[in-house]
Amino acid sequence: MLTSILILKFNDMKKTILILLTLLSVLIVTGCSKDDPAEIPPQERILGKWKFISVVTETIRPSKPVEITTEQGAEGDYFDFRNDGNLYYALGGNEEEIEAYSIENGNILKIEGTISTIKELTQQKLVFEFVKENANYTRKQTYNLSK
Repeated sequence: MLTSILILKFNDMKKTILILLTLLSVLIVTGCSKDDPAEIPPQERILGKWKFISVVTETIRPSKPVEITTEQGAEGDYFDFRNDGNLYYALGGNEEEIEAYSIENGNILKIEGTISTIKELTQQKLVFEFVKENANYTRKQTYNLSK
């Protein structure tokens, strides 16, 4: 009789341990996920080859209506941000060009000293904006890139 009771308790203990191990495994698996893309610094998120989709240019002149034009990227147009601090790009079927770039304060993109503001930077989308102002006009260019 004592043997029967011990066997029953042993079987109950095995079930309890099995349930606990299963729960522990589930917790470990669900707790291990990839880093949130927003936590990856922009200097790393921007790296890689981006397809040039379009640039939207908005020109504002005093006493005139706002002019908005959109230029679509051509097949093969790209921007390639690399670890060496250089941007390699080709637009409109022209030869590849190289310019230095940097990212400051998480949302300022400098390309050869020209300052742009990063509006959106995800794993698949990059939007940055360049604004030029002078006495005659204000021109805002919004670049749209994708991976």
